[in-house]
Parts: sequence; C-alpha cells; structure tokens
Amino acid sequence: MATGVKSPEPEEPSSPAQDPAKLSRRRRQPVQARSRETVERILDAAAALLEEGGVDAVTTRAIAERAGITAPSLYRFFADREQVLDALMEQHLERLGAFLAEAEADWSPSSPAEFVERELGSYVAYFQANPNAARLWLDGRVSPTVRAEVLRYQRSTAQHLHDVAVAAGLAAPQTELLVFVMMVELGDRVLDLAFRDGREADPDVIRHGRIALTAYVEAALRP
Repeated sequence: MATGVKSPEPEEPSSPAQDPAKLSRRRRQPVQARSRETVERILDAAAALLEEGGVDAVTTRAIAERAGITAPSLYRFFADREQVLDALMEQHLERLGAFLAEAEADWSPSSPAEFVERELGSYVAYFQANPNAARLWLDGRVSPTVRAEVLRYQRSTAQHLHDVAVAAGLAAPQTELLVFVMMVELGDRVLDLAFRDGREADPDVIRHGRIALTAYVEAALRP
C-alpha cells in the first residue's frame, strides 16, 4: 500500500549505518507498571496527533507535550520519532492481524469476487475504525522502520492470500506468489486513494477498486 514519498522530519534524521528494523527492536522495553503507562501515553499521543494532523504533525516535541511528559522521559524509551511510529505500527499490525483472523474465521471464498470483496472490505473496516492506523499505514512510510514493517507484513499477507485461495480451490498450489503480491500492492493503492481525503473511505473508489482487483484476480487465476 505504497504512497508518495515525503521528506523526513529534519529534527530526527536516520543514521545510514543503522538497520531500521534492528534499531526498532533495540528500543528500551518498559518493565515497571509506571514505565508501561508512560509508553502507552506516548503511543496514544502519537496516535492522536496522526489523526489530527497526519504524519507531519508527529514530532517528538509534540508527542511529549500531548502525553504530558518531558522530552527526556520520552527518550528513555524511544530514540526518535521513527521508533515511536514503528511501535505504533507494530501495535496496529497485531490488532489488524486479530481483526482479519476473526473476519476470515470459518470462511472460504467461493469466487474471486467474493475473495476480493471480503479482503478489501476488512481493511476498509479496520481503517475506518482506526483512523490513525490509516494515516500511519498510508502516509507513514517516510520512516524506514515503518516502511520495513509494512513491507514485511505485505509479504506475509501475499503468502496468506495464496494459501487461502489454494485451500478454497480458487488457485492451483503451483500458482505464482507474484499473483498475490500484485493483489496486495494493487489493493494498497486502492486504499491509498480511498482514504486520501478523509477518515471515511470514498465508496466510489472502493467500488471501482473492487472491480479492478476482481478483474485482475480472475485473469491471473484463469487456467
């Protein structure tokens, strides 16, 4: 679900010598209840700023002020803004995974159209219920750590969709994974356009996106 590239926030540059994914994992993990509460306040503050002003509004200074803490308190747990965004993305990916698993429980698509409608509709429902997740997912890839998380999740999603389609008899086991990578990437663009102008998905964009995705999946899976 890639979007246009914006310039990163100048106050918190990334070090080219650091692996973003590893940088994210090295942040300090809270142990005491008070520390966990502080981290939650930081993430809640970042989420609120995302909803109000998008990624550009999320700075460490603004997060600290919104959370009611000092900057040193924030830096105890997060080295920079990117680590805050990455932690928020990890939180959403966990919740999104549970949401999608529930939506797919005891469900087997009977056609490519049903397959596309259920999968695309589930993402729309989650993003509408969690507007800051939509802004982070679609606009937050100025952060290398967030971008790494999204790409990892999308690769996993493509494999999952392949397995669902095979189990449902919509695709042969030898079907190229690229078919589902394309499905994920095309769906990403549909979501980007649908949520670009507001908290609610544009129904016309979703309708046309569903038509386009269904046509692609039908053609790609045709024997």
